[in-house]
Amino acid sequence: MILSPFPGTPLITQGTGQHPEIYSQYGYLGHNGIDFNAPVGTKVYAPHDGVATVKDDGANGYGLYVVIDGPARRSLLAHLSKALVKNGEAVYQGNPVGLSGKSGSSTAPHLHWTYKLLKNGVVQNKNNGYDGAMDATEVTRLWLPQNMHHDSQYTDDARPYLSMTFASNQYIKNTGATT
Repeated sequence: MILSPFPGTPLITQGTGQHPEIYSQYGYLGHNGIDFNAPVGTKVYAPHDGVATVKDDGANGYGLYVVIDGPARRSLLAHLSKALVKNGEAVYQGNPVGLSGKSGSSTAPHLHWTYKLLKNGVVQNKNNGYDGAMDATEVTRLWLPQNMHHDSQYTDDARPYLSMTFASNQYIKNTGATT
């Protein structure tokens, strides 16, 4: 199970695959993750267990971000104002890992979350048009007994994402498993 990086019911401002006209310059078929509305300084939590790596692109790209690598998955949590973990630190699902911000190439304060599957430390489905990034909303649980895809709130701009169709290597189907 994967937990949302925020407790409660997050507001999603952009979904995976949206705005291909913007993200084609990076070689993507669309947005390679999920964006959450988050005022600067909002605590961000680990969606799964793993080892943290802190990176900083400065005023470009993801800005300040934390990558969490677990045995079978990777999360990238970007545009942070502060990292609360150090390189090589073990983190566990629900641990605070950073504070949201507006670092890097960002038009407003928010959290960008990219999720990828790993096998033997290698990103899977790298040729899926999103460099292996997956839409994980259907298998991500909110901190309440709800799932992100169906129970989150969406801005008007993000609402079209709910009706998008993804190829099988770009989407993780919720099989109803609870673990």
